[in-house]
Amino acid sequence: MRTKISLAMLTVLAACTTVSEITPAGDGHYTVTTQVRGGMTPWGEVKASSLKRADEYCAQRGKQMHQVDMQTHGVRGWTPQEAELTFTCLLS
Repeated sequence: MRTKISLAMLTVLAACTTVSEITPAGDGHYTVTTQVRGGMTPWGEVKASSLKRADEYCAQRGKQMHQVDMQTHGVRGWTPQEAELTFTCLLS
């Protein structure tokens, strides 16, 4: 019985994270969205995934990422969590 309860708890805590492709947003800005379904992922981790992807994108171009805006949507543990980052790449 304990094994079943433990497995059920792990299923609830497990989360599926998806990071979108980088999308041009005009005026030299880009967006990337991280979505987490299920689990109890801290908002800091959700945001960090978008920031990391944006940083990698700019670094591949020899530039530094500059955050323009970050919006979050959803309720942790209840609805999918989304962090939408708008950023630009600036010369170092």
